[in-house]
Amino acid sequence: MISFFEIWISLKYLFPKTKEKFFSVVTLFSFLGISLGVATLIIVMSVMNGFREELTSKILSINGHLKIKSSFGNGLKNDLELPEKLVDIDKNLFIHKVIASQGLLSFKKYSSGVLIKGVTENFFLERNILTKSISKEFIQDFKSNKGIFVGEKLKKKLGLNLGDYLTIMSSQNYETIFGNLPRSANFKIVGFFDIGMYEYDTSLIFMPINLLQKFLDNDERIDHYEIIVENFNDLELIKSQLRQTIPDYLRIVDWRDLNPSLFNAIEVERNVMFLILLLIIIVAAFNLISSMMILVSNKKKDIGVLRVLGISKFQLLRIFILNGFLIGFFGTILGVVIGLSFCLNINEIKSFIEFFTGSSLFSEEIYFFSNLPIIINSAQIIKICGISLFLSFAATVYPSVKATKVEPINLIKWD
Repeated sequence: MISFFEIWISLKYLFPKTKEKFFSVVTLFSFLGISLGVATLIIVMSVMNGFREELTSKILSINGHLKIKSSFGNGLKNDLELPEKLVDIDKNLFIHKVIASQGLLSFKKYSSGVLIKGVTENFFLERNILTKSISKEFIQDFKSNKGIFVGEKLKKKLGLNLGDYLTIMSSQNYETIFGNLPRSANFKIVGFFDIGMYEYDTSLIFMPINLLQKFLDNDERIDHYEIIVENFNDLELIKSQLRQTIPDYLRIVDWRDLNPSLFNAIEVERNVMFLILLLIIIVAAFNLISSMMILVSNKKKDIGVLRVLGISKFQLLRIFILNGFLIGFFGTILGVVIGLSFCLNINEIKSFIEFFTGSSLFSEEIYFFSNLPIIINSAQIIKICGISLFLSFAATVYPSVKATKVEPINLIKWD
């Protein structure tokens, strides 16, 4: 049990007199090093968490958790019985027929490659990310095969309005007496969507499935069924149940099979960033060792007096360990406060810096999102604090042991 006297002595050493200004500066650097290390770790890990979660949720909201497609790659018949069989397995499954195709979009002098996705109106009604940005009037026009949906970013980029016509050229050709010619048609814009992911909002076009079938002349076939699972934790169980239900000529593709390299890269990057930024705290711990060694060197006479007054080596050890640990503890607390404050206001800080520098810190074309996503993980913060406190404690052990080796009689006999 640490006594009040030991705490009092530790605090006296923590805030030295004016004549020991150099030691106080070294202590301040150790304190700030730990604070900045903890704050940086919290900020970066929160951004990485948010980026991964946001990217995952938006990709899954558009592409589904599971896909059922033909094992032979020739598409599926427009069969209404299969979705009914799948819903019998779990009532909370949302199953959508999808046709996916690539094309070339042209509007005035602008041309760009796009992904065309043929869906029904239920696709928008049963996916929250789209329901929020698309009005019922838009969906009704879409249901009536009146036209297509394009992203808000593409709308702003090209100055599009409702009722404008876009020329879309398909990657599939059709035969004529003059040879193979690309399929091309004009489509009316009947609505806009905003996913919040730059890549989708500029290069994805939703088209009524019947309209796309007619455009591609594919005999009312679809490419695959997309399945959204309401309870994500049951994904593996549902996947195994579906595998037992569907015919042998169909196969199930997991979302992890579709984007393995992307999500693995994000996970590896997050772990590597944690290890790299942890070095900041380790460097601060070495600074703490230096400051503690200076403290022991400056306080040799005081140590001698304390030993003569009856302070045991163990009490002396606790005094110096407590001194260094307090630096680490308060540095960690300040780091958590700075880190959380930065995370909660990161987009405001980003906008403030961009306003004064006149440049974009995080371009949507590169980072996908218009705002930096943040997810604060309490377990991760506790882990960071625990590592910081452990390193602070470990950094004080050697200097504290060094202090107990001081022989008091050799220090005070010449005074």
